[in-house]
Amino acid sequence: MRAWLYWIAVALLIGAVSHLSYVLIAPSFAMQRLMGGSKEDSQINRFVLLDATEQLRLLGETPTEALSGKCIFDISKGELSVAAEMPHTFWSLTIYSDKGADLYTINDRQAGTDKFKLTVKQAPGVLDLLGGDQSENTRALSDGWSVEIPEPHGIAVFWMALEYPEQRKHFSDILSRSACTLTPT
Repeated sequence: MRAWLYWIAVALLIGAVSHLSYVLIAPSFAMQRLMGGSKEDSQINRFVLLDATEQLRLLGETPTEALSGKCIFDISKGELSVAAEMPHTFWSLTIYSDKGADLYTINDRQAGTDKFKLTVKQAPGVLDLLGGDQSENTRALSDGWSVEIPEPHGIAVFWMALEYPEQRKHFSDILSRSACTLTPT
């Protein structure tokens, strides 16, 4: 009886360790897959419209279902300015850290507009908050929104649903007017 309880406890422990390992490591691997192939300097802080093959490989969605774009960013030396122009349909813009954490999400209903600017900057650290003068770092944005994130590296994913496959060309033309640029600080 004791040996039987021992092996059940060992099996439960191995199961728990395996599950926790997967839950903690899998999101990071998924993000590396999403960001991995495009970490050249030419792809950093630049909006790229995903072609049908890459969209299927990275996001698992066929070109008849959705249209997607991405902006891999590095804000360690400045602020990222995202000028988004979205078609009039259901869309979302999600900012992920390079570890897979969802840092910011907005969709068409929350935004209330299909054209907007979003400034992404790195959140100040604890020492900066305690020792620095925050009044000089605070400024009003009259032409968009601002979000502070804890990670300097990540990816912004632009996604929109297609009601009809024929919309892909029209929506691609609109989404391709979006841009990501780094403003050095």
